[in-house]
Amino acid sequence: MPSRVGSTVAYTRRIASWATLLTVVGGCPTDDTGIGSATDGGSGTGGTSTPATETAAEPTTHSGVSGSMGDDLTGWQTTGTTDPVGPCGADPLCGIPPEEHEPTPKPDGLPSPLPGVYDDQGPAPLDNGFRSLMGFPNRQRELLEERVARIYDPDSPEFREYLSVDAWMAEHAPLDADVEVVKAWLKSRNFTINFEAKNRLLIHFSGTVKDFNESFATELHICMRKNPLHSGDPFPVYCTLDSFTLPKFVAERTNGLATADLPAETGTLVKEVGEVIEDYPGDQAYGPPAFFGAYNMLPLFEQGITGEGSAVGVVGAGTYHSIDLQIFWKSFGIERALPTRVNLMEPVFERVTETVLDTQWSSSLAPGADAYVYEGPDARNTALLFAWNEAIGDNKVDVLSTSFAHREDAEAKTLRHQYDESALMGAAIGMTLLSASGDSAGADTPCSSPYVTCVGGTNLVASVDGKIESEVAWSLSGSGQSKSFALPYWQAADVDSKSRSMCDLALSSSPENPMWMRRWTNWEAYGGTSFASPAFAGMVAVINSYRKAHGKPRVGYLNPLIYLHGPTRATFRDITKGATKFWPAGVGWDYPTGLGAPDIAALAAAIP
Repeated sequence: MPSRVGSTVAYTRRIASWATLLTVVGGCPTDDTGIGSATDGGSGTGGTSTPATETAAEPTTHSGVSGSMGDDLTGWQTTGTTDPVGPCGADPLCGIPPEEHEPTPKPDGLPSPLPGVYDDQGPAPLDNGFRSLMGFPNRQRELLEERVARIYDPDSPEFREYLSVDAWMAEHAPLDADVEVVKAWLKSRNFTINFEAKNRLLIHFSGTVKDFNESFATELHICMRKNPLHSGDPFPVYCTLDSFTLPKFVAERTNGLATADLPAETGTLVKEVGEVIEDYPGDQAYGPPAFFGAYNMLPLFEQGITGEGSAVGVVGAGTYHSIDLQIFWKSFGIERALPTRVNLMEPVFERVTETVLDTQWSSSLAPGADAYVYEGPDARNTALLFAWNEAIGDNKVDVLSTSFAHREDAEAKTLRHQYDESALMGAAIGMTLLSASGDSAGADTPCSSPYVTCVGGTNLVASVDGKIESEVAWSLSGSGQSKSFALPYWQAADVDSKSRSMCDLALSSSPENPMWMRRWTNWEAYGGTSFASPAFAGMVAVINSYRKAHGKPRVGYLNPLIYLHGPTRATFRDITKGATKFWPAGVGWDYPTGLGAPDIAALAAAIP
C-alpha cells in the first residue's frame, strides 16, 4: 500500500475497495468487503450510477497542454515516426541524438484540482507507488479511417472486407521498434514494465512517485474526488497542477501518459457457497423475457437463432458471482454455459456490482452465444482502459460492451482519445463496440468515440413478457455533444452540431420501471444504461448468429449502417416523447434516444 499523508490517512486502507463498486441508480450497494465503493479517479461512475444531483460541468484542465480537455474538434493529432530509431546493439536508446532528449510538452490523462470536486490534499509522498499506461496511436491513422469508411459502405467494392488482426498489426499497429524505444526509456527511469498490450497500443508500468515526478517534470498530488454517489465518501486519486513533458523521442512516438493511478489493492477472492436453484423474483421489475418481447427477439428464437456461433464480451472490474449468475438464468428459463473469464492484470480479488450486472444481462440476451468477461483488478482508469483495449486486441468476441461510462467533462483528453484508438482497431477488424451512455444526462466517454455505438436510455412501460404500453426518453439518459470528436460523416444529415453527438439508440433504463439483477444471494431492482448496453450486446450477438446462418460475416461497426442505410434505419422505433434537462426527444434522431429502440428481428434481416 502507498504511504499515508495528511488528511488522506483515513482513506488509504480503502483505496482499492472504493474503486471497485459502481452502484446502480436507486441504491448504494456494497461489495463483498462491506465497504461502499466509487468509480475510478477523475471519472463519473459506471453507466448505472451517476446521480442527477452532480450536474455542474467539471473541467479538469491543467495550465498549458497537460491534461487538456480538448475542445478543439479538428481531430486527435499524433505524429508518430516513419523512420524510427531501431535497436542499437543491446540498447535501443543508444542511437538517439542528444537533441531528441529535449523535454517536450505532452498532454496527459490526469485531472487537476477543482474545489468541491477534486480537492487538493497536497503533494503525494515520494515513496508512494503508482501504475500508469503509456498510449500509442494507430499508425497511418488517416488511411485507416478512410479504409474503415469503405469497409462499411454497401456501395464500395471493399464492403465488409475486414482486416485480420495480423493485417492490422502489419499496417497500423505501432512499430515494434518504437515501442521498444519507449520501454527502454521507461526502464531507464527506474520504472517496471508490468503488462504490454498485445496490439502494442498500451504499456502498463509502475514505480515510485519520486521517479514519476522527475521523469515527467511534474508533481503528483493526491486529490480527494467528490463521490458521485449521494452519500458516498470522497476517495483519493492522483492529480497534478503542472504540465507534463516527455523527451522528444518519446513524445513523438506516443499519445502520452493515458492514466496514473494508485496501486491496485491485493487480496483473496472469497469462495462462493450455495446451490443453483430456481428462484423467480416476481413481476415487480423486468427480466430478460421483457426485453425478448419488447425488442422483438422472439421471431429469431423461434427459428432457433439464439446466438450460436457468435461471442459476446464485457469489460469487467473484478469478477461476478457464478452461483448468482446461474440462479439468474435458471429463474428466467435460460440455459447456457458459464462465461470465460479472462484475467488481464493484477489478480482479481473482488466481485463488483457493475461486472455482475453486465455479465448477467449480456449472457442472458444471447443464451446460445459464447460469453467472455475481460477482468481488470478494479474500476480505475488504468484497469478499465487496459481491459477495453485487450478485449479488442484479443478478437475472440464479435461484440464488446462496457458500462463503466465516464463523464467526458471529467476526463482528460489523452484518456478519451486512447479509448478511441482501440475502438478504431475494433471497427477495422469487424467488431461491434458498445458503451452505456451514462446516467448523468450529459456526454460520456468512451461513448463519444465515433467508433463506439452509444446506447442510451428509455423509460419502458411493458408487461413482464414485453408487451409495450409506452416508451419515452429517460430523463437521465447520457447524451449531448462531444468535447472530443468532430461530427462523423454518418451523422451529418441528422445533427446540427460540429461535434460527435450522442446517443445512437436507446433501450429500457429507467428506475421507475426497473430491471432485475441478482447480487450476493439477493434479488435487486435498479435502472441505468448499464442494463441497456450489455442487453444490446446480447442482441447483436443474436443478430450475428442469424447472419452466420445466412452465410454473412459479423455485423461489425454499426454506426454508418444504422444512420445511412435506409432499410436498416427503418427498423428502429422512433422515441418521440420525454426529455432530459438538456435535450428533448422528438421525431427522427434526438440526443436522449438517438435513432430510437431496435426491432431485433427486423434489424437482423435488414443489415446488409
